[in-house]
Amino acid sequence: MTTNTMSEAFEPRRPGGAALSSWLIVAIGLVALYLPTFIDMFRGPWASEKNAHGPIVMAVAFAFLYFRVRQLLSADNFERRPAPAAGMVALAIGCVLYVLGRSQSVNLLEVGSLLFVLAGIVLVYFGARTLRSLWFAFFFMLFMIPLPPSVVDVVTLPLKIGVSWATEHLLYAAGYPISRSGVILNMGQYQLLVADACAGLNSLFTLEALGLLYMNLVRHPSVVRNVALATLIIPISFTANTIRIVFLALITYYFGDAAGQGFLHGFSGLVLFLSALLLIISVDRFLNWIVTRGDPTAERTDMGPMLPPLKAGVWQPRLAVASKPGIVMLVVMLAAVGLSHVLAPTLHGVQSGRKLDQVIPTAFGDWKEVPGMAQAGLSTNEEGKTLSDEIYDEVVMRTYVNGANQQVMLAVAYAREQRQEVKLHMPEICYPAQGYKVLNLQQTQLPVLAGGATLPGKHMVATGNNRTEAVTYWTRVGDAYPPGGLAMRLQIFRDGLQGRIDDGILVRASSVVNGAAQTADAYALQQRFLQQLVAATGTGGPALIASSQP
Repeated sequence: MTTNTMSEAFEPRRPGGAALSSWLIVAIGLVALYLPTFIDMFRGPWASEKNAHGPIVMAVAFAFLYFRVRQLLSADNFERRPAPAAGMVALAIGCVLYVLGRSQSVNLLEVGSLLFVLAGIVLVYFGARTLRSLWFAFFFMLFMIPLPPSVVDVVTLPLKIGVSWATEHLLYAAGYPISRSGVILNMGQYQLLVADACAGLNSLFTLEALGLLYMNLVRHPSVVRNVALATLIIPISFTANTIRIVFLALITYYFGDAAGQGFLHGFSGLVLFLSALLLIISVDRFLNWIVTRGDPTAERTDMGPMLPPLKAGVWQPRLAVASKPGIVMLVVMLAAVGLSHVLAPTLHGVQSGRKLDQVIPTAFGDWKEVPGMAQAGLSTNEEGKTLSDEIYDEVVMRTYVNGANQQVMLAVAYAREQRQEVKLHMPEICYPAQGYKVLNLQQTQLPVLAGGATLPGKHMVATGNNRTEAVTYWTRVGDAYPPGGLAMRLQIFRDGLQGRIDDGILVRASSVVNGAAQTADAYALQQRFLQQLVAATGTGGPALIASSQP
């Protein structure tokens, strides 16, 4: 009598067509999971300049997987020690992440789940040692995952301000008429916005991926040299981004705005990567000189043949797999696809009828609108348009004055759908992008409801553009008042798991102050203004406050 072990159960019984059909079963599951994902990515995040590196990283990662497998097969070093239990756990984790990401529109989870799913397949068929041999391809795939916008906003802003500052000082030293306000450069008659794609976290990630790929291809034996080069890629990215902005500024200055925003704007991306690659190679040669102490004979690399010839007959028996585990994995993946559709939320409680500018009166209490009084926008996107063109469905911006000639600026932005990748922007993010510096930010309870009841909000003081503003605001998502970006993201996620997509609104009142001594008075004035506004706001349109108060 004979018994079969777990590993033997995963060994192929027949080569040829049976092995090919087994891989076809797994391929069907992967296509069902990720074909809609990649279509959405190409139409969405990957279609924007800030995430355009995503498909390139994906193609390089898959090409590296192919090359690496060829190397292992040719060296007869492709081990086959299946770990089906660990593989199914990894696959299950990946499918759970996929369901949550796909149903709730969280790109980080949806695209990131691919790493766990592929790792699970490798473990099921070939084991942990083979997975370790392919580690770089999986690590490299991390760079194709779009980062959450809230993370990008927080981390990108200092990078953009730094690049804008460096560009201003370099061109000013060269004799050009240039000034800066936050991330906005004024050069001659032109105004340039340093956008996320030009000097943000995504380009830093792209260049870091480029540097790591270079390091893996060159394969220096010196650990110190590799760590130093990986670390120095950050200032290299900053320098390359500065070169790109200088290039665009000069093109715009000499050839006009159309040239700066047309073909040459896209060409500047090539300038970014070429300059970054040259800087990486130059820094690498300098580090080599330090490591070898000027002795060229001490330089060693371990590149080897990138694509050695494949031994005859080695491909088929090494990569042939059994059908049974493939069918199990296919069932799990198809179940994840179905569950993601079941959990997909739908619009809930969206206001219709009157528009926002009709809901908010032009006169209430002792306040009246000042016609034609301009104020700063909520924020701008890559093309310099207001965010109402991008994430808000309706925006009202007015300035009001009372009988004592006191002025309050009002900004109200409404969005029918609050999703993870498209949600309200906080003023502490928008103001610095327009050249302001946030001096103080604190949570508070705003007594703006009937009977003195309060709702959660924030006070903020920001200075810039030759003025200081005291700001009072709140954000509403459905029936909740999240105090920050993370809280807003969690609220949207909780609502989504309950099957609902809520609307959202930002209500902001601000006043110009001449110092800290006037801040408390400005807050008190704004609270009275907002209390009267809420009381005067009608129904039948976007609501400033939730139907059920906290």
